[in-house]
Amino acid sequence: MHNTQPWLFGTDAQELCLYADAGRQLTVADPAGRQMLISCGAAMFTARLALRSAGRIPQARVLPDPADPLLVARLGWPRRPAAASYERQLFDQVTRRRTHRGGFDPVPLPPGLLATLQAGARQEGVHLRIITGEAAAAALAAAVQASEQALRRESARPGTGRLGVPAGQPAA
Repeated sequence: MHNTQPWLFGTDAQELCLYADAGRQLTVADPAGRQMLISCGAAMFTARLALRSAGRIPQARVLPDPADPLLVARLGWPRRPAAASYERQLFDQVTRRRTHRGGFDPVPLPPGLLATLQAGARQEGVHLRIITGEAAAAALAAAVQASEQALRRESARPGTGRLGVPAGQPAA
């Protein structure tokens, strides 16, 4: 959320351990830590993609230890087949990371793109909900605006830095 990068990686024998970094949680904008865990999921996806691009098959165990709530996942890589073409293409984009903070032109999407994105989401075990209609878009815009306002309030609090990241930690 807001590029706080609220995760830490560690190793344990032949596994990569992903931990949530509660010190980077935006407590006003994300009091339950939901967005923090979504960010951790994105970091785990990138780690899995990196392993696949190296020809390994990642095996993730999500929330593996109830006694350690900040341990989000363990990632192993015991098998080694070749990476698929689309996985290599995806990983090539990781090294070209870029951020777009502006608006988007209201041009139609290429045919089939939404169905492709939904299929990709299903392959990852999640559901991609397509927002259609003015009422749903307005409700989503209001939720985003409320989140941004909460983030600005948190950023103005003493002890927080840019974008609500705790002082002394980089925001990007």
